[in-house]
Amino acid sequence: MHKKAKSLFTVLVLCLVCLQAFAQKKQVKVTVSDALGPLAGAGVLVQGTGIGTVTDADGVATISIDENGVVEVSMIGYTSQAIPVAGKSSLEVVLSEDAVMLDEVVFIGYGTAKKKDLTGSVVKADI
Repeated sequence: MHKKAKSLFTVLVLCLVCLQAFAQKKQVKVTVSDALGPLAGAGVLVQGTGIGTVTDADGVATISIDENGVVEVSMIGYTSQAIPVAGKSSLEVVLSEDAVMLDEVVFIGYGTAKKKDLTGSVVKADI
């Protein structure tokens, strides 16, 4: 009987540890804009993880993050920002335009690269 009580206690402790881990996450509303208004399609990422989302047409995204986590907000043509959550339930982020000219950036099928770093053939698509 002593062995069963010890096993039951171990299971109970593991359950409490799991509940503690889930309790540390919370939903944070992130509103992203620039000088002209809301930015739709901005990337919102939990720093150090692969967890992320994009803002809707109103520049708003909701993401699940630890109480002491950091949110990274980025968009092409703007300077990225990293903002600590620090117990807040909502964040308002204003992105500023990046000084890099967009014609100096090459869009490739799986990411971006600067023209000077690109090797291989390049085709310009006039749209």
